[in-house]
Amino acid sequence: MNISHTLYSGLLIKVLPLLIASLFLTFLLVKSKMAKFFYLLIGIEVIAILILHYSTISMSIILYEQTKAFITLSNMFMIVGIYLLIPLLSIILYIILRKRI
Repeated sequence: MNISHTLYSGLLIKVLPLLIASLFLTFLLVKSKMAKFFYLLIGIEVIAILILHYSTISMSIILYEQTKAFITLSNMFMIVGIYLLIPLLSIILYIILRKRI
């Protein structure tokens, strides 16, 4: 099995519970009409993702400068992009629920 395929599938398994919790909190905040707390939730999620993956980003940039291998940067973007699905899907759910309620 391909190493990157294993990495991304393991990463998706880690992200899935966080995604479900985020979507559930978004649903509860929209139902209770607390839009300000929703924006706070999104802000906390994005800041947490950037803080947690600062080392991944900086290490990938250092490796790219040393090796000039574009695959290093693309892997970094894929990892951070998978984590950024959490706030993105919460925003999409928020927009959908706001139109229906």
